[in-house]
Amino acid sequence: MNHRTRSYLLFVLLIGCICYLVSHFVVQLYFINGSSMEPTYTSGQPVLLQKFGLPDCLDYNDVVVIRHETLGRDIVKRIVALPGDTVQITEGILYVNGVPQPTPHGFSLMEDAGNAAAPLTLAPGEYFVLGDNRNHSIDSRFAEVGIIPAASIAGKVITGRTPFR
Repeated sequence: MNHRTRSYLLFVLLIGCICYLVSHFVVQLYFINGSSMEPTYTSGQPVLLQKFGLPDCLDYNDVVVIRHETLGRDIVKRIVALPGDTVQITEGILYVNGVPQPTPHGFSLMEDAGNAAAPLTLAPGEYFVLGDNRNHSIDSRFAEVGIIPAASIAGKVITGRTPFR
């Protein structure tokens, strides 16, 4: 193998390594799957995920991808409560630490409070998430998903619409 071919192969290998590291530890292209985040995100819509700085960079209303072992797939939801918060859903309204949270224009009130009908206080490293399409989302209200540990959060969506901000 001549010097030029070897240099070219080394360059391609280096680019491949950089792409691998970026996609696994910095940002990743992800495609939304399902309708639980409509109308904010639609199924098949591409978004970029931030993969570094988790969970320290997470805040209210951030949309995250969760690796959910029980469901056997990734889910996309919005963080509505952080570690230490108390969550309750009463008459379709979300309360965080006793304060009613606004429902964005065009969004329906929740028909089913699930496990959040009674107050739930999150432990350190726990998050409460909801889908934007609240009446068609399996999220932290229900035992299938439940409270989300920080270790299950695979990335934070950093592109797309955010009507809650």
